[in-house]
Amino acid sequence: MKFLSLLGAIGAGIFAATWLASLQRRGSIAAPVGGLNINQASRQEIMNVLGLDADTADRIIEHRPYPTRLDLLGRMVLPDEIYRSIKDRIVYKAS
Repeated sequence: MKFLSLLGAIGAGIFAATWLASLQRRGSIAAPVGGLNINQASRQEIMNVLGLDADTADRIIEHRPYPTRLDLLGRMVLPDEIYRSIKDRIVYKAS
């Protein structure tokens, strides 16, 4: 009986972790229509809309302007994993 309870707890933990990871990938706040402009967004907008930490938001701001989204990778501002998670929610219109 204890073994079944343990298995149930492990299963619930895995389910919760998977669910939280999917929420994090989607972002807790929807991006503006057309995406968040990484050349004009504030630090707080980058953190809230894209779900990034303060250091990452600061790196994005520090390396502006971006003529394309791929410059986030080319300039090594973001790791590939983070870029793939936000690339569909950002735009790069010049200021």
